[in-house]
Amino acid sequence: MVRILVPVFLVWASIAGQCQTTGAAATKGACSPANTGNNNTFNFTCGIGKEQGEQMLKILNKILAHQLNPDEVMAKLDEILKAVNPNLPVKTYFCTGEWRTAGPSATAGLEVSMGGDNSLFKQMADLNNQRQYSDLLKVCHQTLESTPGWLTPYLFCGLGYVASGDKEHAREMLSRFDEKRGPAYDAPACKEMVDFLRNQVR
Repeated sequence: MVRILVPVFLVWASIAGQCQTTGAAATKGACSPANTGNNNTFNFTCGIGKEQGEQMLKILNKILAHQLNPDEVMAKLDEILKAVNPNLPVKTYFCTGEWRTAGPSATAGLEVSMGGDNSLFKQMADLNNQRQYSDLLKVCHQTLESTPGWLTPYLFCGLGYVASGDKEHAREMLSRFDEKRGPAYDAPACKEMVDFLRNQVR
């Protein structure tokens, strides 16, 4: 069964009327809600245990001590998660920034979600067309940090570096794109950038 999920905007409506007392309530366990009064105010207390916290600190310290690339670390973690549970939903980005997730969920054997938009793609394309290459490099690198699963910013960074005369970094951006690219990036918009960069960094 395939379910297509679309964004839903929740509208909160205030309902007039008297609040009735229903008696005391108590909950236990991590992240349990605790009702603090008659005004429907809830406090959530969440956290991890001391042992888990120490393990997380060891992992982070190891990453820092060895100066590991955070993107590569996240990629390896994704590989491990897939090996542990190969049925996890997979998120696929497309050339212009839209994305799709597909996989099992709590309510369906196969659930497909669509999202994203092309606003950042358009912003970077406009900066490139306006020859504002320093701003283009700033935006593409910020996007790579905020959305590491989307590969198109590597191409825009490559365009920015080529225009700045830095072929070495342009070649690096194209190489990183090629390492992870898939059929989702076969759209003409990305193909034109790829062909142009290949010709420029030879």
